[in-house]
Amino acid sequence: MTASTETSQNTADTIPGGGRGPRTGLRAAHPGRGLRVLAVAAAATAGLLAAVIALDLGGAVDVAALPGLAAADPAVTWAAGLLKYAYDLAMLAAVGCTIAAACFLPGREGDRSRLAAQSWRWLRVGAAASGVWALTAAISLPVDFANTFARPLSEVTVPGVWSYIAQYEQGRALGLTVLLAGAAALVAARALTVPGAACAAALALAASLPPVFTGHSASNGNHQIAVDGLLIHVVAAAFWAGGLFALFIARKDPAVAARRYSFAAAFAYPAVAASGLVVFIANVAFTDLWESAYGRIALAKLAVLAAGGVLGWAHRRRALPAVEHGDRGAFNRLAAVELGLMAVAFGLASSLSVTPPPAEELPDPNTALLGFPTPEPVSLARILTDWYPSVLFCTAALAMAGFYIAGVVRLRRRGDAWPWYRTALWCAGWAVVVLTTSTGLGKYGMVLFSAHMVQHMALNMLAPILLVLAAPVTLALRALKPDRAGGPREWLLAAIHSRWSRFVSRPLIALLIYLTSLYLMYFTGMFEWAMRSHFGHLFMTAHFLAAGSLFFWVVIGPDPKPRPLSYPAKVLLYFISIVFHAIFGVTLMMGTGLIAEGWYTQIAIPWVGDLLADQRAGGGIAWGFGEIPSLIIIIVLIGQWARSEEREGRRLDRIAERASASGRPEDDPHEVYNAYLASLDQERPPSK
Repeated sequence: MTASTETSQNTADTIPGGGRGPRTGLRAAHPGRGLRVLAVAAAATAGLLAAVIALDLGGAVDVAALPGLAAADPAVTWAAGLLKYAYDLAMLAAVGCTIAAACFLPGREGDRSRLAAQSWRWLRVGAAASGVWALTAAISLPVDFANTFARPLSEVTVPGVWSYIAQYEQGRALGLTVLLAGAAALVAARALTVPGAACAAALALAASLPPVFTGHSASNGNHQIAVDGLLIHVVAAAFWAGGLFALFIARKDPAVAARRYSFAAAFAYPAVAASGLVVFIANVAFTDLWESAYGRIALAKLAVLAAGGVLGWAHRRRALPAVEHGDRGAFNRLAAVELGLMAVAFGLASSLSVTPPPAEELPDPNTALLGFPTPEPVSLARILTDWYPSVLFCTAALAMAGFYIAGVVRLRRRGDAWPWYRTALWCAGWAVVVLTTSTGLGKYGMVLFSAHMVQHMALNMLAPILLVLAAPVTLALRALKPDRAGGPREWLLAAIHSRWSRFVSRPLIALLIYLTSLYLMYFTGMFEWAMRSHFGHLFMTAHFLAAGSLFFWVVIGPDPKPRPLSYPAKVLLYFISIVFHAIFGVTLMMGTGLIAEGWYTQIAIPWVGDLLADQRAGGGIAWGFGEIPSLIIIIVLIGQWARSEEREGRRLDRIAERASASGRPEDDPHEVYNAYLASLDQERPPSK
């Protein structure tokens, strides 16, 4: 017997309706594995036909010979579109099955960290899908190279493909996908635990992101909005479609898995619909939605997704309750149709990736670099009114505020209190994030170093202080219901007490992460990379917020942490950070070299006079901005320290009362301390 077979047999009894012995939850599934395989094949075929029709009618494969330029090979264009469809199908299967293995079912009875049998099967399907995905991405490299440079496949060489990977963003994105999808396949093939499945799911999700930062959305005049929307769209669609695929291929009726998928899909589908609208509106003008081939394909995709949403609603209303009672037939019928619609939507999406959108006239050359036209001279009115929303951070802020308020409402409904000021702090913290990234300050932060430094300080100091004081982890642990089979509350506790959490919460590690983000970002080439690359800019913004939140969680966070720190050590740690912040600001104020000189000279904003003077002003902001946050930190530390001493005093008084009532004065800590002082006095030599 192989190890894989033995593992499957040993864990089969932990699945509702699976294995030997008494059944709990659901009856055994009706025989229908062959029909499900046939339904999956039919759905994939329907999507393939949709891709072929859209490629033909949309004009993506029409080749127009231009004087002096090489004509593209129609076979290459066809191959690029169809490979993209295969790529998308493999991606959704890999992401859906690895997430299902990590989250949809509890672990093995008696050892929740070990995978149950159905989760093990999902993970193996995810490993195979990830391998196919990596192979498809690898095959796409020479095809995309030929399509980009209008060459037949016969002229593609290995050095040419290598230069494509090394020098072009689309080549680098595909190369990174090959590595990440391959890593996901390896981890998924060897994992036998829930953490291993979670690692495979994280790698699969990461592999889906690099191509988002290339292509049509990354090259238009609104590329920041379009790429942010596409990031949400790809992740939500992969979970929505991939999760349904995982449920559909399950051997038994996984009622727990269906409930968990249904809850998450209720958020995933609106995210898919809203982000899809954002992407299309950012890519094309409103009239182009029906006047251009690109727009008509986009409308067809939206219509298919809308139909899928209706079926998803039917799942929640009728099919899933039937699954709870052991009737899988209704679920299979609805899921088969919904998978077919999803495959058609992915087929249309693959044709969109190679269909050129309508040409747009950019207002000025900087629009292609910034994602918006060159802003007018800075003023308070423009900062407050000239919004350019960061879709990703606005969505995160709305979601986090919504979840927090939902947790407070749950506590109130069961009669538990929650301080109103913590809710206000949480909302204020995310309001700072939105105002910093989406108002006119977000625009001016791209063209003025001083405005960028205001963003940095707000994201690295002000917003994290407000967020950690809101105690979101404590609220979540009180609001989430315990689940003996393992659920969100148990996952949160596992994350808090994980080795990684214990490592990063070490005071010196948290301080190092917090301070090195200053020096490495600005005194290496990272800052210019972050300004030129939208991925780099998102990474920089998220890192500032995360590094600040980690540091202030260690210093003033009321939430539980794996490594409690004494208050004198907290004060010392914070004053060390103040010193290094001041050194950083003074260094910028006295600097003679321009940071990210290539970026600022390329955009050449006409109303910006002395770039070095603006950089020195940014140094002054970095040096002086910390005064208000420092005052908040000092007040909070003093208050927390005083309350800690009061709690300790009350605890000692209770011990003393119990010692007096029991007639055991030796148990009274006050008497023990007095006896200790008396012993010291007796040991003192008599004075002469």
